Order: sequence, then C-alpha cells, then structure tokens
Amino acid sequence: MTLLAERLSALATAGHAFITFEDLGLPAETLHEQVRTVAAGPLAPLLAEAVAHACDAADAAWTQAAAAFPTGLAQQSSVLALTSSLETLLGSTAAVKALAKPLNGALLDGLAEQVDRGPLLAAARLEGAVRLAACEAVRPYQVWEVLEELPVQGPEDFLERLPRILGVVLDCWAQQEARVSAAARGLLQHLSVDEVADVDALFELGCDRLRTALSATDLTEVSRQVVEARSLFAAAEAAEEARDDAAAYLAACDALLGFTAHDTARITQAADRIEQALERRRAWLHGTHQPAWLQPRQSAEVAWSHLLVQLKAAAELFAAEVWMDSWHAVDAVLTAYRAARTIQPLGEGSDAPGLAVLVEPAVEDGFLRKEAFLSALRHAAARPQDFPGCHFDTDAATAVLARLDAREARSPSVGDSSDADDEDSDARAADERLHRIAPTVARRLPAKEALHLAGLSDTTLAAVEGIAYDSDLARLKADDPVIMPLLDGFLTLLSQHEQFAGQVRQTFSALLTQTLLFLKSRTDLERTHIFGAGKRDDPPYDYRRKPEKGQRDANEGDLQRDFHQWLLTGPLHNVVQVETNNVGMGRADVMVHFGPLRYLTEMKQDSDSNSRTHIEGRYLTQEAEYTNTNAPFGQLLVLDLTPKTTSSGTLRINELAWLATHRPRDATIDRCILAGIVTGNRITPSAYSR
Repeated sequence: MTLLAERLSALATAGHAFITFEDLGLPAETLHEQVRTVAAGPLAPLLAEAVAHACDAADAAWTQAAAAFPTGLAQQSSVLALTSSLETLLGSTAAVKALAKPLNGALLDGLAEQVDRGPLLAAARLEGAVRLAACEAVRPYQVWEVLEELPVQGPEDFLERLPRILGVVLDCWAQQEARVSAAARGLLQHLSVDEVADVDALFELGCDRLRTALSATDLTEVSRQVVEARSLFAAAEAAEEARDDAAAYLAACDALLGFTAHDTARITQAADRIEQALERRRAWLHGTHQPAWLQPRQSAEVAWSHLLVQLKAAAELFAAEVWMDSWHAVDAVLTAYRAARTIQPLGEGSDAPGLAVLVEPAVEDGFLRKEAFLSALRHAAARPQDFPGCHFDTDAATAVLARLDAREARSPSVGDSSDADDEDSDARAADERLHRIAPTVARRLPAKEALHLAGLSDTTLAAVEGIAYDSDLARLKADDPVIMPLLDGFLTLLSQHEQFAGQVRQTFSALLTQTLLFLKSRTDLERTHIFGAGKRDDPPYDYRRKPEKGQRDANEGDLQRDFHQWLLTGPLHNVVQVETNNVGMGRADVMVHFGPLRYLTEMKQDSDSNSRTHIEGRYLTQEAEYTNTNAPFGQLLVLDLTPKTTSSGTLRINELAWLATHRPRDATIDRCILAGIVTGNRITPSAYSR
C-alpha cells in the first residue's frame, strides 16, 4: 500500500467528514507520484474529495496532483469506486471545469473493449461521459461517435443500464443533431424488445415522442406524437416491472388528450391517477439517494401534476351549466390557457409550444360552446375595473378574444367563397376534430379513410378511439415472443386482401389480437377456474380437461361461454353481442359489432381430428357464409375433443391458429377466416410419463 493510501485510510477511519490534500500532510511531489495508483484502487472516492476541494479552493499547490487523477481513474476496476468518484467530481463546478477534458478521455478511451470485459463498468463510464457532455463541460462529438458505434447486442448488465443513458442523450440533443438522435432511437427500439431492458426503453421512447410533440407546431403532428407516447408509456406501465413514472406520464397524456376532446371524466380520472403515481413514487424514493442530474425528470412530473389541476378545473367549468361566480370561472379557465405556455413539463429550457397547440384551441372551443361564458369573457376583458378585488389576467383574456374573432373572420359568409374553398375549410375542420377526439384512429388510418368518420357523433368517435387505443397497446407487449410474431404474420397476410383497409383493418385487428391472446391463455394447462355451465345439475369444471368420473363431456357451449366472458372482461367489452340468431339462416355463437361492421365467431367441437385439413373441410364453408353480407372476415374456434392418451402431447399456440381462405365457386372475393383450436380432453403432462 502506498503512503497516500495509508493516509487516506487513516483519515477515513478517524471519521473525517471531508478529506483535503492538507489533511493528508504529504509533499506535493509525493502526492503527484501516487495519485494515479490510488485513483485506480478502492480508495479513489476519498481521493476524489481532496481533488474536488483543491479545485474549489483554486489552490495552485495541488494542481499537478489533481490533474493526475483522471489518468488513474481510467484504470479503475470497481464500479462502486468509479461511480462514487464521479459523483464527487461532477458535484464540483470547479473540478468539472478543470478536469473535464482529461476525464472525458479517460472515460471513453477503450470503452468498446470494456463492454465485454466489464459491462457494468463500461456503463458507468459511458454515463459519466454523457453527463460531462450534457453539462457542456466538453464538446459532445466524442460521445456521439461512441454512441453511433455501440453494438445492438451485448452483455445484459450493460444493456440494462443503457436506456437511461440514451434518454439523457435525447433529452439534450434530440432537437440539435439528427444523426445522434437517430442512433439513440435505433438503440432504444432494439432494446424495447429485449427482455432485460424493454421496460426502460419503452419509457425513454415515450419521453422522446412526448418531447417531439411538445416542440411541434402543427396540431396533426402534436396529436400523433402524444398518442404514440401514450401507447409507449402504457406498455411500460403495464409490464411486470412497472414504473411509477410511466404511470404518471401516461396519465398526463390521457388528461391532455381528454381536455382537447372536452372529456371531463377522463381528465378527472387522469388527475387522480397521476397523483397516486407520484405518491407511490415519493414513497419508493423516500430516504434513497437520487443523483442531482436526474432531478429535472422529477421536477417535470410535478409540473405535469400542476398543469392537470388547472386543466381539470377548466374542463369542469366548461361542463357546468351555471356559474355562481362567472368572474372567477373565467379567470380559472384563463389560468389553464396561460399554463400551456408557462409550465415546462419537460424540464428547464423547454418552451413546449406543442402544449399550446392542443390546449389553446380547446379553450377557445369551450368558450364558443357556451355563449353565456363567452359573454362573461368579453365583459371581463372590456371592464376589468368592475371587479377591483380580484386579480384578472387581462392579457390572456384579450389574446383569447383576438383568436376567437380571427376564427370568426376566417369563416366565410354566404356567397363570399367558392364551393372548393368551403370544402377545404370543412375538410380542415373535420381533420382537426378527428385529431382531437380520436387521435389514435387518425394516426393509424390513411387521411382519406379517416375523413369518412367525420359524420360520427363525438360519443361514437370517442368509442372508436378507445378500441383503436386498446388495440395499439396490445401490439406493444414486448414480453410476448410467441403472440407478437404470430399477429404480425397474420396482419401481413391480411394486408394483401383489398378490403382489409380503413375501419375494417382497425377493428378486425383488434378482435384478432384478443382472440390470439385467448388461445394462448387457454393453451396453458393449470389449476384455474375455467368452468362449464355451472348449473345445479351440472357442477362447474375446467372444460379443457379430460372429464372425470361423473362429469359430462365438454361441448362447444363451454367454449362459447368462455370466449364470450374473455371478451366481456377485455377492451372490447362494450361492443360484444352473443348468441345472434338468423344470420345467414344459421346461428353465430359470438358477434362483435363495430358500428355497421360486424364479425362472427363460430364455435364447433370435434372428436374425430384436429388437423387443419379436416377442420377447414368440415367447417370453413359455414363460417365463410356468415361473411356474405358484411366484411369478408370472420373467426372459427374449434374445441378439440380427440383422445390425448395416444397423441404424444398437444400442439403449441402457433400451431393452433392460422388464417384460412375460402372462395365459393364463381365468386371473386376471398373470405378470410382466423381458425383456432382450443385443446380439450387434456391430461396432465406427467401422465405421458406413465
């Protein structure tokens, strides 16, 4: 052990609160000779305290010793020693300024090789270098080069810490450098389907979409990006290792979109959810160390919470029929209007124009919907002296009235414009309404197809939006390696059908997803409560299992009830109908309505064979007949009751579902049917070993 190490150890044992070079009592020459060696060892954090103190005091006597510290730190092999040393140095502005360049070189030199040798150490070094560049202590070009060369495959310990680092990169440079932003987003996309890092990657991708939305100036772009962010936050929040900050940001997106759609209930629920999420987060973080460089993220969550309180109050006022004090009511709405530009929900330095793009038109429309409220606004703006005891934002009131008057001036009078101008104006209004009430639908449908929804009422359009959003979430389940490739393959095949477009694509994809998830869940044999009819003379049991003595055989009615209950407890619960009669002179067991579109799911049982050839030959034509008066898509579910004692096992989920096509003689359009098998007559896996 060097003399410097002995002195550091002795001072730490004696309980020195903060170590300085003077405390060590060693000549500057000795310190300079031994700093590199100690900086590479376990006592580096103690030495870092002395280095930071020397820089803060601007003591020239210790300059050489302090300058040698980064060279030694480059050889550090302990993650704890490295991170603790960096926290101390980066906490000193003077130390950062004096040592930034050599420290940056020490952290990045040989980083690619370090990823395989010591992945946790490599992640800590990369994080330190990013922090140096983020605080503008060094130019970021070297960090950018390293990020562009990072491999998409690597040790789990390195990949697990990578999303947070990439999130900081996008926080700092997403709007400045397209090349590095593309590299960071590409890495996050890859990590979003990696089990070790998927939740954190989804969250960072959501933050990136939200950041893009809040810097945009076009309503269509803002709406699209907020919807994408909401879906990504929902996927991160729904994962097994859920993040409370993802829940908070999800609620913020829901409230923002709810306000633009004048949905007071959604805003209220979202405000409650964000408060609960922040309370849980505060409880989890209580008493734990939180790096100072992550404080802007936590401040952003608080800013969102404050904004939601104001949006909630404004929405409730717009929904009210009578205001006991219209002056205060108008002032509360103007506070929300002003907050869209003054609150910075992405941290310091963000002017967030995208918030204003969504919130301001919603406030204006709220005034236009309430003639009495608009009159109160005009009176308050014209005669603020009538209410001398109250503070009133006259500037905001004037701005709102100016925008409302400008909108009214742009509305053409009868005979003042051509039919073409009227059509363009109507199309713009319809497009804006769609992006405010049903942004998910608008994002996923082609513009021409989306405009066909303009005739729907606000309530119906909101219902379609809910279905589209739930379908979006199902596609973002990054932890399902079986269902997602299967679903993607089916959608690729269906896309070749000329009628699989617009609302048909949107709605049938939602049903298809739920059916595949149902088939997967019923393929896992476990002690569950999947019951039969459950009547007095028919005790409940798991209809998938081989009947025990005294139990009846399972039948298609059991499958039908189970599938119906699955839909009733899922995202399609409000559009499901069951046991619809007189369709094509037959009976379809489950019917799902999406407005005028309907999809029938036929239930069958078969004890002869579970081969695809047999099932298609026996049942496909009947199911296809049900599609003759609506969209040419449907579903066929078969309860396989063949004996399992001689089958050498059961089929996998991706062997139990497939797309089948049928075209009657002289017909010109294919009927596409999702065929799926639920395996019945099952025995326990251990029975095959007897």
